[in-house]
Amino acid sequence: MPLAIPVELYEKLAEKLGKETALEVVKVFEEAQKQLEDKVVEETKKRKIELRDELRKELATKEDILLTRQEIEIVRQEIETVRQEIETVRQELKGEIEALRQEVKGEIKVLKMWIIILGILMVALNQNSLELLMRIIFGNIK
Repeated sequence: MPLAIPVELYEKLAEKLGKETALEVVKVFEEAQKQLEDKVVEETKKRKIELRDELRKELATKEDILLTRQEIEIVRQEIETVRQEIETVRQELKGEIEALRQEVKGEIKVLKMWIIILGILMVALNQNSLELLMRIIFGNIK
């Protein structure tokens, strides 16, 4: 919005410089004023753009938030996959541990049988132990 020169100022310029010169001075003044206004508008736009860019750098946009949410969802899915894998491994380990327990129980039974068989063989094949056993069972008979 151009700033109008007061009528009194124009009249004084016209008195001192003449109508044509006063009109030229007013036109120059208005042109300078328009150039200044254009410069102000241009600088204002430039500042707005700089401010917007700075804010975009500093503040999260809706797109940034959406991307972050998507990344969080991906991480959640990966965590759930890892949990399922851990549960699968846990179940496999439980099965293997139970199989080992059964195997060890069977081995213990076999070892007990061998100990009994070896004990019987030791007694049966050792003359001194047979005599000792007979004395214990039948007492001191001679």
